[in-house]
Amino acid sequence: MRLPDPPRSRALLLGSSTYSDPDLPDLPAVRNNVADLARVLTSPRGTALASRHCVAEPDRPDLAGIGALLVAAAAQAEDLLLVYYAGHGLVGPDGELYLSLPGTSSDPSLIAWTGLPFGLLRRTLATARAANRVLILDCCFSGMAIDTMATATSVVAGQLEAAGTCTLASSPANRPSIAPSEARYTAYTGELLNLLEHGSTLSAEYLTLLAIHEHLARVLPSQGHPRPEQRNTRTAGRLALVRNRVYAGSPDPEALVEEGKRLELIGETADAEHRYLRAAEAGSPGAMRRLSRLLERRGALSQAGIWRRKAADSGDPAIMNEVGVRDWHTGDPVQAEMWFRRAAEAGLAEAEENLRTLLRQQGREM
Repeated sequence: MRLPDPPRSRALLLGSSTYSDPDLPDLPAVRNNVADLARVLTSPRGTALASRHCVAEPDRPDLAGIGALLVAAAAQAEDLLLVYYAGHGLVGPDGELYLSLPGTSSDPSLIAWTGLPFGLLRRTLATARAANRVLILDCCFSGMAIDTMATATSVVAGQLEAAGTCTLASSPANRPSIAPSEARYTAYTGELLNLLEHGSTLSAEYLTLLAIHEHLARVLPSQGHPRPEQRNTRTAGRLALVRNRVYAGSPDPEALVEEGKRLELIGETADAEHRYLRAAEAGSPGAMRRLSRLLERRGALSQAGIWRRKAADSGDPAIMNEVGVRDWHTGDPVQAEMWFRRAAEAGLAEAEENLRTLLRQQGREM
């Protein structure tokens, strides 16, 4: 279990809140859904995506523009690609699912000409290079109700499958999703946001996609809402979106490091990284060092550098010397000298010799 790597992750948040077709009721809560989900995904206490990597486009009217945003996100994301949509879902005369846009017509003969074909979205997700692809759909499948997004049909159940993608759907294909007319959020997204922002005493340290679904599947029916569904979880279900705000665990750093070593030896590097991260956050320099190495191995260089320097700042001379060697080899002799001096002053002979060699290359003496 781990959080996404923010520089290598992308999110695209879509939703339609107003409609020109009088038979498709407006859903004003959708704009709040999109705005506040973006806030959580970009918060340092949330998923910590850069703002430019979390594109929120409520009421985008043009299919081509949406396609360009989706294709760009799919091309850039390497770790997490998250796509969210809220609005009316419509079934065309061909039995295909379409996601409504502001100008979508409810006329069966025009749905395919005016809506976003779910098949296009599904194919783009299925072929994206991201290691974890997540689709969150807060809609249902006809769009003809006043306080619900739709009356129901089961014809789209199989269409929610997208190879290698974890799909979270707000309701089964034969039930409507609820969008109370006076509420700030739709029912599903409202409870999702409540969980991400406030946590749950029944969940572990990280709110994984699987834990999120299990929470929503427990809470929403108890409030009289449809039971949400999940498709194609695979390993993506173990990826977290945020830390649980109310998790009260107090890990033993050394035990976590030992468990991380064991997992690393048998090739379970994702679980090992999770153990090292917990121990590092609890202040273990050894965990910080090992975590930085795993992060570097999987290409998360900026995060690796942050943890490496935190480990060096902890006062371990061996780690300070190691950071000095890296700075020396990457062309930063000023930082290298600083780390070598600190390690040498702490009594590490190897650091003293490295410092002597570095100064000699610069025509200086100790």
